[in-house]
Amino acid sequence: MNRVAFPSTGTCVSCEVCFSAHDSCTGSKQVCSERMDSCGIIKTETVVGEIKSPTFMKACVTSSQCGLSTLFMTFGNGISVSTNIACCAGKACKTASVTVPPANTTLNGLHCPACYSVFTHHCSEEIIDCTGAQTQCIHISGTVKSGGTTVHTTMKGCATESACTNIQRFKGAFAGFSADLPTAECRPASRVASMAPEPARLVLPALV
Repeated sequence: MNRVAFPSTGTCVSCEVCFSAHDSCTGSKQVCSERMDSCGIIKTETVVGEIKSPTFMKACVTSSQCGLSTLFMTFGNGISVSTNIACCAGKACKTASVTVPPANTTLNGLHCPACYSVFTHHCSEEIIDCTGAQTQCIHISGTVKSGGTTVHTTMKGCATESACTNIQRFKGAFAGFSADLPTAECRPASRVASMAPEPARLVLPALV
């Protein structure tokens, strides 16, 4: 991802903020918090079986997110989420675009417990094979908001390190949606296909 120079600390950035189920969107400018010091364009592709659903978002982000590689996550029930973030400044945000590269589907020998549920925080786990750079087991549980709808959800599966890092840095959002995730944690994936938890765990702070 390209990095963009923004005003020094103490000066708040104004960014266009919008959300769409297509490849572009327009919205009004909003003043970002001091911590959110960059303008970002976020493209997410959610795959459920053979159906691919894109979402497109412009929002305030942290400058550290501008350098993240594509976020890949694979959950249970044949569901995967891929997200790419690009940063922009000024008028360039009107025309800037972002694409999501295809996921690497080569098995990497690692395994994670996986499940995906909506409207409930409980889901039945299975063990899945991780692929490509997805070397972390991720566990997310909380509420995700889209428009006026709030959905309780639990997601477990394989993820890239960039996905875990992004959850920690981009508080209050997940895959282009507003979120409140009291459980958001990652641990290294195992080479043993087991439901037993690993001792090493990176616990991410609750999102607000």
